[in-house]
Amino acid sequence: MNKFSIVLIGCSLAISQLVSSAQAQCENLPSSESDVLLSLRSAVNENNLLQVNFDEGVFCLVARDAVDLEQLASSAVHVNPDLDEIAVQSAVDGFETWLRIDSKYEDALVLDRKTSEDLGLTDAEFLGDNSLLEASNFFIEYVASLEIGDYQLRDIEANIPHLKVPYDQYQGRGPKPALSDPEAEHLTVGTIGEAVLEDLIITLDFTNNRIYMTAAR
Repeated sequence: MNKFSIVLIGCSLAISQLVSSAQAQCENLPSSESDVLLSLRSAVNENNLLQVNFDEGVFCLVARDAVDLEQLASSAVHVNPDLDEIAVQSAVDGFETWLRIDSKYEDALVLDRKTSEDLGLTDAEFLGDNSLLEASNFFIEYVASLEIGDYQLRDIEANIPHLKVPYDQYQGRGPKPALSDPEAEHLTVGTIGEAVLEDLIITLDFTNNRIYMTAAR
């Protein structure tokens, strides 16, 4: 039995609660300079869904009628090809917003400075030992609740840029939409990274702009 066969067996076991392995075409996640979900989007059509298990390192193209989506937590997603991102509707400590999904970001969550200040996450920044402030552009705070639609995670580690650090998450991604542009509604204030994604099996319905989630373990 080769390594690829072992991976596919692991994938089938991991998604057995969602879909029969006989109805899914599974492969190893590809290497990609951009987010993996963006690179796989072209393989999905109106008749199938993209199911990804980052923990197992596999993805499956699943027939639409093979998954009972009503049993899964879900949220809205928005694909913006100009900014090369997939945004997901989320709530951070009760604040409803959009966050980018980026499988290339290794940590759990990064939030921009303004959002972090509004949520009170920067209040203790200068109350402790500040000797290491110059060693990093970010400090760590914990978000009590991260909700992605119906799916809720607790005590998520978030990276927050230090005061006066020139951090712009859109740098190099193209011009930000003007406020009068409908795309501006989907501007993100942070990034969900691999440390969160590897705890989830996600199913993407690009045709209807929805993401569905269940625990990977």
